Amino acid sequence: MPRPEEVDVVEAMKAAKTGEEILASWALQRPGYKPGAGGDPTLDFWVKNKVEMLHTFAQNQLTQLLDRGILDPKTRYLLLVGLYMMNNHWDGVLPQACNAKAAGATDEEIMEVAFCVCYSVGKAKMQESGQCLDKVFSNPMYKEIQRKQ
Repeated sequence: MPRPEEVDVVEAMKAAKTGEEILASWALQRPGYKPGAGGDPTLDFWVKNKVEMLHTFAQNQLTQLLDRGILDPKTRYLLLVGLYMMNNHWDGVLPQACNAKAAGATDEEIMEVAFCVCYSVGKAKMQESGQCLDKVFSNPMYKEIQRKQ
């Protein structure tokens, strides 16, 4: 069951059929949002050409997230900010950060999410690099190489 603050958003999402209605229903998540003159170029293609893609890969999942009401909005949007950063989906960070701010997140909390992303990515890269170098340094071919004099 959706949280009280998201009941209207979920209803609008469930009622949305056209691409324009879908995007408008998403905008209800953040007060004060004013769509730009050009819309969202990353989604406009699907709005115009194959709206089923929006339903299949975004609208249905988003509606379910809100409809279940398991995570509070602030937590959910901070999580999505981090996930978009992890996936290098830079166009998605702004709307999710706006959603997070509308749900009560502070700049400091959004920056902490970025810190967590950098920690996660950096630590994973350090671990992978260590495994790689361990294999390199223990490889007989590497060990046989002599330094040029």
